[in-house]
Amino acid sequence: MFVDNSSSKYFPATLFFLVIAIPFLFSCFNADKEKNAALKRDGIFTYENYLEKSPDLHVLLLKNVKKAEIEISSSYSIYDMDNNLVLARDTNLPESIIYTNSGRFYIEPVSAHSKPKIAGTINKKIRIALKNDGYIKLNNLKYRGNLLIIPKAGDSFSVLEEINVESYLPGVIESEMPIEWQDDAILAQVVAARSYAIYQKKVKKDSQYHIDKMDLAYNGSYNRLPRAEEMVSRSRGIVMVYNWELLPGYFHSTCGGHTEDINTVFGLKSIMPLSGVKCGYCNRSKYYRWNKEIKKNEIEKHLRNSKIYVKNIYNIEGDKIGPGGHYSTIKVKHSGGTKMLNANDFRIMMGPNKLLSTAFKAINNGRSLMFKGKGWGHGVGLCQYGTRDMAKTGYKWTEILKHYYPGIDLVKIY
Repeated sequence: MFVDNSSSKYFPATLFFLVIAIPFLFSCFNADKEKNAALKRDGIFTYENYLEKSPDLHVLLLKNVKKAEIEISSSYSIYDMDNNLVLARDTNLPESIIYTNSGRFYIEPVSAHSKPKIAGTINKKIRIALKNDGYIKLNNLKYRGNLLIIPKAGDSFSVLEEINVESYLPGVIESEMPIEWQDDAILAQVVAARSYAIYQKKVKKDSQYHIDKMDLAYNGSYNRLPRAEEMVSRSRGIVMVYNWELLPGYFHSTCGGHTEDINTVFGLKSIMPLSGVKCGYCNRSKYYRWNKEIKKNEIEKHLRNSKIYVKNIYNIEGDKIGPGGHYSTIKVKHSGGTKMLNANDFRIMMGPNKLLSTAFKAINNGRSLMFKGKGWGHGVGLCQYGTRDMAKTGYKWTEILKHYYPGIDLVKIY
């Protein structure tokens, strides 16, 4: 996040791909005029007619795969998106495999007694749309949105879900934060995630997809817990803005005492809401302080996988430290000299569950390095464990957001 990507159910500090240009959703506003015109109640500006309806997202579920498992529980149709032609329709689809071969697109039931179904040519974009209230099961996760099959080179394809942002968010919240936490903690998380998702819709409006499934942890849109739906509904349409421009809601698991400046981590221009603040609430997180021993040959292997070749590492040192204690760059000292790397890139190469943050000190321990660090995630924006304890202390979700993103306003845009 730009985002942190983690395979853990909770707290994958969000966002993998950096957006360098920052056109904002509210850039067409006259800030003073619109802000004065909007109604404000309970600390939230209401500008409900800014968008006629909540936006739809294209969420990347699978990227450049050769096959995928699929099952459909209700009536569906398969369309050629380029020509808006119906290629197939049925009342349900048993467990099947999607794959391509020699330019043809196949859906083949797993049952040995079923014949393969040819849905169309792979050089066409395909939409699978549900007719009733059911689900499409894709590789063990269930979705209620339409699936888009996008052809790629070499008989591969990508799969996107087309879904409304308000239907998308419950599946994010259930994965990003324990649902039993206090209402105000979850509401703060919902608004941060909504702001981030709609921001991505704006800046990637001309792209095939707006957000990667791994950017914000997402467990699908069908099996939604009532509490998650309630929290999303209670905050419907509310986003964060800074100077009346949409703010991407970066967040992470544990800051370790102070959140980080976006310039330190991602090299983006520092602005007040993303410049780092003292936290003071996450010290009960088990990730507040940590030690991790990693073998040197394992580090070298991970670097090789990213086409960075070093041998005989004897230490790693941080450089250009930010206010939250995270490094901007690191120096990998090895037998051939010193290799400079972006610190956040290095962490992702190592695995965000293995090297929990870039706020660390590495100690040479013979065949391994001992990393002594703090926090989990990139450290920018909202600290989730800090949010939990702020809510426990009695802070409202609006106060929590304004603590971690100083200078913001909250606006209801639909």
